[in-house]
Amino acid sequence: MDYYKALDPEYKNEENIIATHKIRPRLAITICLIFLILDLIVGVRVLLLTNWAILPLGAFCFFVAVFYTFGPFAFSRFPLGEILAGLCEGFLGFFLAVYINSFDKGYFFIEFKGWKMNWTWDFALLIPLSIVGIICFCQNFNVMFSDNICDLEQDIKNGRYTLPYYLKKSLSLKLYRIVYILAILMILLAVACHILPLWSLISLLILPFVWSNMKKFLQQQVKSQTFKYQIDNLILFNASTALSLLLALLFK
Repeated sequence: MDYYKALDPEYKNEENIIATHKIRPRLAITICLIFLILDLIVGVRVLLLTNWAILPLGAFCFFVAVFYTFGPFAFSRFPLGEILAGLCEGFLGFFLAVYINSFDKGYFFIEFKGWKMNWTWDFALLIPLSIVGIICFCQNFNVMFSDNICDLEQDIKNGRYTLPYYLKKSLSLKLYRIVYILAILMILLAVACHILPLWSLISLLILPFVWSNMKKFLQQQVKSQTFKYQIDNLILFNASTALSLLLALLFK
């Protein structure tokens, strides 16, 4: 859709992946539709295996995925991309992964009795899940945010007015740092509240590497050179958190 909607000829013909890799647009659309159909099939199967409560969350994620770039009012052309990426890929991605494996606990559950629908929300479990989910939200937010910071000038030429356009670069880089700090604070809060085990403090050992990657990005916001450091930080955060949980299970 970025290829079709491009206003800048240089971007469309020399930088967009459709042009640089000589991909036929019809083939690209066909691949997208095939994956969308596969997603729908898997989504319906997961729904039947779990509970109806997963339907509005999954439907919301599908809606965002399709209309992020498609349609006259695509989300990617407004200052919504970072929030939606953090919410769908980060927070809800984490929540759904946990929920699919624990829906039988009944903490988020829809039950039908005739024409009556009862929807159970057990906040004693949902709040702890949300606190950990914020950690995932922060990482995905910053990946999209740093991507848009790098593409700021290019996005303006193509009529995409993302969050960095409104905040300007200096304030955007401050927010970029704050979001990382928020993720670290959420880890400490989760450990202090016994949501995450004490072993999760091991994940803080990655901070020197995260800080080093942050400094490289703050010095230069060039897509081809420094955006990769945000992907590295995403992997560092998620892998260290998962490893600490594995250690907690092994040595419980």
